Amino acid sequence: PVAHLSGQAAIEEPLPHCTLGCRGGHGGHTMSDRHSPLLLQAISISKAINTQEAPVKEKHARRIILGTHHEKGAFTFWSYAIGLPLPSSAILSWKFCHVLHKVLRDGHPNVSVPSAVSLLLHGQGEISGSCQHPSGHLHDRYGQLVSIYTRLLLTKISFHVKHPEFPPGLEVSDEVLEKTAGTDVNNIFQLTVELFDYLDCELKLSESVFRQLNTSMAVSQMSAVQCRLAPLIQVIQDCSHLYHYSVKLMFKLHSCLPADTLQGHRDRFHEQFRSLKNFFKKASDMLYFKRLIQIPRLPESPPNFLRASALAEHVKPVVVIPEEAPEDEEPENLIEISTTSTTEPQVGAWGWRGGRLSCPGSAQHPLSSPDHLGSV
Repeated sequence: PVAHLSGQAAIEEPLPHCTLGCRGGHGGHTMSDRHSPLLLQAISISKAINTQEAPVKEKHARRIILGTHHEKGAFTFWSYAIGLPLPSSAILSWKFCHVLHKVLRDGHPNVSVPSAVSLLLHGQGEISGSCQHPSGHLHDRYGQLVSIYTRLLLTKISFHVKHPEFPPGLEVSDEVLEKTAGTDVNNIFQLTVELFDYLDCELKLSESVFRQLNTSMAVSQMSAVQCRLAPLIQVIQDCSHLYHYSVKLMFKLHSCLPADTLQGHRDRFHEQFRSLKNFFKKASDMLYFKRLIQIPRLPESPPNFLRASALAEHVKPVVVIPEEAPEDEEPENLIEISTTSTTEPQVGAWGWRGGRLSCPGSAQHPLSSPDHLGSV
């Protein structure tokens, strides 16, 4: 059994009845097998998503992500997630959103989009209602963050379903960006607006987190502060790509349309630039982030889209996740396979390098491929 935490009490609930053979398994080993990757993943989920006001440990997130690649989907993750009492605790919901963000970015492409949307919409409604109810048991400050985080994740999912050329990790080449934008100025205009909307959601979450970190919570090494800060690592990763693509498309638009027509776009970009620059500066100054992520610096001034040659001066911001895990982390190969198989990849072959999952001979598939939408 794995403990579901609700409030201060731990309620023992059995894991879904499943054998490894039912989802890309090995030899019919049951979930009771102590070496089962699915069992290890389920245990990691229970340790990562709980009511403790502490950040999700990276070793647990790694196991969950590696587990989705082992089973070629997120069956174990969703089997556990649908039973989480999200309305009972805003901290539980906050940590669920954080883990889901990680799974969407780095998990197997078969992570089910319909399941994510359904659970997020249900959770958002329940949490919002509990926060507004005078007798609600939620910590309303976390409840506010959860509501914003939920909107971000729904926006993220919607964008990648509509634009499968962009993987959930958002890393594509400039050639793919050009191909996705196409030559129709209306399509370029619309894609730019959608990137702005996406970036707005990311920035709103970062601004809301920092707004809650008042003087009494100024020390970033406090567990309660780290619980709020931890998801911003994924936000920083997302923002660096969204900013770069916005710059590229804005220059492309200015080569096609009169400057006056794009005044609203420029105003919106400049506002986002100031917010993002402030976000990166604040995060860079915090000790918590220094050992976990290298945050890029943005230029002093936003790009001058009225001067076409300024595109050559643009430098793509690159986020770097340190190669070495912190000392309290477990070794890289976190899931051990006790049987051999020629039809399934060994999880031990998957590597965790630079904060990202890498595997031999596999390509990243779009989140929204039709073959993926129905799987859980």
